Amino acid sequence: MDLTLLRQKDVFPLYVLGRLNGMPVDYCEKHLAIERSSATGVKHLEAGVVLLLLFKDSEFHFLLIKRSDAVVQSGDISCPGGMLERPVDEMLSHIVRKTGILRTAGNQTLHELPNKDEQTLSLIRLFLMNALRESWEEIGLSPLNVEFLGALPVYSLTLFTRTIFPLVCLVKDHWPYRPNDEVDKVLEIPISLFFRNSSYALLELVPENGISDPHHNLSFPCLVIPDGKGGEDILWGATFHIVTNFLRVVTGVVLPAEAPGRIVTKTLTSHYTSGHR
Repeated sequence: MDLTLLRQKDVFPLYVLGRLNGMPVDYCEKHLAIERSSATGVKHLEAGVVLLLLFKDSEFHFLLIKRSDAVVQSGDISCPGGMLERPVDEMLSHIVRKTGILRTAGNQTLHELPNKDEQTLSLIRLFLMNALRESWEEIGLSPLNVEFLGALPVYSLTLFTRTIFPLVCLVKDHWPYRPNDEVDKVLEIPISLFFRNSSYALLELVPENGISDPHHNLSFPCLVIPDGKGGEDILWGATFHIVTNFLRVVTGVVLPAEAPGRIVTKTLTSHYTSGHR
């Protein structure tokens, strides 16, 4: 892909829509596997998240959030979204199916997406409404302020029994963010940052007790984001994977590797891995 598309407000969203529409997703397979596992008593959580694209200052940005101290994964950067609440999200999905109120950047309804069977479309609507409901709660994003661009393959977390169903949307208009107590701040990260070798580093997780768990890899690639105040925010883990996978799928460009010798550290607290404070 010609990377100048990243600066074309009206062209890039339609290009993304076309690329993602042509890509198979594994929602049915993963969701059914989780349901079968849950039937045996294994607690496996499902979460919808939305990767938001925002056009600002003549280029596209990713709109992400930094988790506050009120949640166990405090300090992590993530896509807006959260756990599936089945009855509520199914009701919202049904409303979207009946009204066609949410549309793609190409003005299709969410039951007109090509190359997707009805079961996959149903799960896309379910997890999209799950993610948008959470986005409204977390940052005040109206579901009517987005256009759907496509679904990405699911991602299962390493440290938790949790699977993420990522969706991609375009923010139509900038709005005054209203972070709730789970959100420390909203980040607008230029996509161009991901194509600079100097943006990458290796993140080393340091256990709070100083004892490493041999079952887990404690080194991960990450993106270092200047915070404009002399400090840095670190994008790593599931969200790093979702964003970089999106860029690989859409652009076909090989992203830079981490800068040699550049290492950043993060303390992995006990409540981070337990999921409880």
